[in-house]
Amino acid sequence: MSQKDQKKSKQFLFQSPSDKKLPKSGNFQVVTNPNLEFRAGQMDMRGPWGWNQFDPSLLQDLLHKIFDSQKLTWQTLRDNGSHLVQVSNLCSQAQRRLLELRKDDCDELFSLRVTGRQRIWGIKDCSILWLLWWDPEHEVCPSHKKHT
Repeated sequence: MSQKDQKKSKQFLFQSPSDKKLPKSGNFQVVTNPNLEFRAGQMDMRGPWGWNQFDPSLLQDLLHKIFDSQKLTWQTLRDNGSHLVQVSNLCSQAQRRLLELRKDDCDELFSLRVTGRQRIWGIKDCSILWLLWWDPEHEVCPSHKKHT
């Protein structure tokens, strides 16, 4: 390559991109929705907390909880007992199940408090909670109450 060509090449490399050009992949949306949205596409249907074991008589109460939760912000949910839990704090059976489901890339799961004992476990992705497990007995991450 001649010196003239090298000089042109360097000039081109250090030019700022044009403000008039748009990326071909389109504009990316910034998520600003503070409210929860539920999605069912990643539900575990067969494991120890699989939705195949869900008691259908509880469906109406669970749907009310889901509909009510969608009206709340993530902060309000946290204030009411729901929270993110590090996968390393889950019981060993839950950690193994995540491996089986090939979801071991998750660092944390969201525990949605339904009642004092019952939990819905999911994967939080921006404003979306991907439903994963139904935990009626609080087994996925048993709480160790202080002074007991």
